[in-house]
Amino acid sequence: MLNKGIKSEEDRRIESIVIKLSSIGFVPDDLNVINEIDEQFKKIGLTYEQLVQYSSNELNQHLTKFNFEWNRMEELADILVQWSENEPSFKIKAKALYQYIQDESKVFSFEIMSKIGKL
Repeated sequence: MLNKGIKSEEDRRIESIVIKLSSIGFVPDDLNVINEIDEQFKKIGLTYEQLVQYSSNELNQHLTKFNFEWNRMEELADILVQWSENEPSFKIKAKALYQYIQDESKVFSFEIMSKIGKL
């Protein structure tokens, strides 16, 4: 387990990536946007293509391996929901990620359950 200082630094790094991803307008046919997404995902060992190809379970495990805290996972799931208008498989991945957070965090969240219900 990471010590508190390193964990906090890691969370700030991940937060920066998630914030940048949430600010990107998503057009899957626009190569420039996909390249911008890839630049951010490279920082956590992903590419857009891998995101599309990963199963929900693979994505959940990958984020865990890269020390995503529950709130950052939720923020990424929110981004996937937003992007799912153009890439339908992201809705399935987001729902699975929300469920993973509910199951593994051991904390019940009405907000997350509401998000799951809307999907």
